[in-house]
Amino acid sequence: MTTTIKEETALKFEPVHLSDLTKITDLYFKQSGIEKKIENFDQPKLTEEFGFPIFKLVEGDLIIGYSYFTFNSSEEIVFKAVINPEYSFGDLKNRFINQSKQKYLSKKILDHEGMKSSIIRMVDWLNWSR
Repeated sequence: MTTTIKEETALKFEPVHLSDLTKITDLYFKQSGIEKKIENFDQPKLTEEFGFPIFKLVEGDLIIGYSYFTFNSSEEIVFKAVINPEYSFGDLKNRFINQSKQKYLSKKILDHEGMKSSIIRMVDWLNWSR
């Protein structure tokens, strides 16, 4: 189900699909300043800081951001977002995080161990598959 964040921007709020993960990892590396290497198989590794992507912001066919959950140093669940700065305006990031958190929590019961395990498995799988 697609939800429009702000009508005049034509941004769509959608769940992340498996087929989106390459574009999402590319956006993550670009925003974190880590350069991917095209010429060999020695790619930078994702860490648990990458988190578990749950929703994406889309303009047309372009993924301009994604939200995810991760854990802070106190082992608390934290919802965050990465948005391409070229498309970010106003409080878009905060609204995106709040909407993602609200929508995710409306469908799920928080299971700290399960969520932490999901992050670890996702990161391991992405590192193995790239």
